[in-house]
Amino acid sequence: MITTSFKDAKLNIKPSLDKIIPSITQPMIGETCHQVSFSYGDELELDFGEMTPYEHPKLAHLLKGSWRFGARATPWTVKHQGQILVVTAEADTDEQTAIAKEIVKQLEQKKLLDLTIEADTIRLTLSFEDGYQLILEPDLEDDSGLAHWELFMPTEQVLAIGPGYFWSCKSIHEP
Repeated sequence: MITTSFKDAKLNIKPSLDKIIPSITQPMIGETCHQVSFSYGDELELDFGEMTPYEHPKLAHLLKGSWRFGARATPWTVKHQGQILVVTAEADTDEQTAIAKEIVKQLEQKKLLDLTIEADTIRLTLSFEDGYQLILEPDLEDDSGLAHWELFMPTEQVLAIGPGYFWSCKSIHEP
């Protein structure tokens, strides 16, 4: 398990997230986003790679990607060729939220071309073919204790970023 805090003054460790995270996620580049959905609490989920049924009998009718990305309570923006299509931080009504959910579905069937993270802000940019971008801008002051985003990998590991500058990469079988 890899676990660290980006600002660990005692150990004077300041890992360069903008280098570490792309190296962990490199095998995901080139995968297609097959499914965009929303879980409980309107958390954004994207499924990439090979789609397979869930193992649990009650969920066997549902499909999941070999790479599963989930944004917790983190605002996101969708851009197309540099133009902003939606900013969820500005979606104040149920109608605006419903529109945002439809717009982000434009990422379905698009290949992921790049994944970058800015070390200072933890801003994450997923770049897709045809000029689409999904940008997450975590609130570093959020004290909910929840990860800003998570990536479940085909290696049965989960990469979690947040809260704050905390990050971990560990087996899905670890507590």
